[in-house]
Amino acid sequence: MNRLARRDLLRAAGAAAFTGALAACEERRDDAASIYALLDVSGSYFRELDKAVRALRVMMGFVHAYDSFAVAEIGTCSFTDEAVILRFTAPDRPSERQRLVAANAQRLAAYAAKAKATNFTDIRGALTQAAQHIAARPAATRAIVLFSDLDEDLPAGCRREAALPSSLKGLDVIATNVVRLPEDNRDPQRYTRRIEGWRRLVEVAGAHWQLIPDPADVVALLKDR
Repeated sequence: MNRLARRDLLRAAGAAAFTGALAACEERRDDAASIYALLDVSGSYFRELDKAVRALRVMMGFVHAYDSFAVAEIGTCSFTDEAVILRFTAPDRPSERQRLVAANAQRLAAYAAKAKATNFTDIRGALTQAAQHIAARPAATRAIVLFSDLDEDLPAGCRREAALPSSLKGLDVIATNVVRLPEDNRDPQRYTRRIEGWRRLVEVAGAHWQLIPDPADVVALLKDR
């Protein structure tokens, strides 16, 4: 084989290898997940923060290459970048991914250690921001995980539409660890009505609603995707 033929063969082999690698990357991208967790830090739910953070740290340990993961708090007027606690996309290289996950797990723990309860709960604002973030990232699994008692209480001047935005269409909204409030003990139907109200809002917006009481089951669901 002459030099020219050998060069052409190497070029062809290199192009084939590049195409194969690119196809593999694209295949893994098609299988990626985009997860956005929302943490209720209102006074009525704040005692559950450590439990939610523990679940999220375990959940982050199962991210795959090209998965995106974000955590934000639900507080007073939550439609703001200031509510975002962390946001990252997992790299392909396992060692880099492990370091990135460990760093963000530490960041989440540090946040929980200094977090303070808020007087209000802007669930619709938080859901809107999460939906917009996920909608911009094509993924096979697109889910918002909601840690909250689902008792919305907006401050004066924080205006929200009654309906949830269309950007939720096609997403999974998973409500977990929805604790009962003192008022629910006096009127058990109040708890049921609150959950049903959010389910209707989510489904009217075109999203898929799931109520999974135990956060460990949410971790297992996302681990086994």
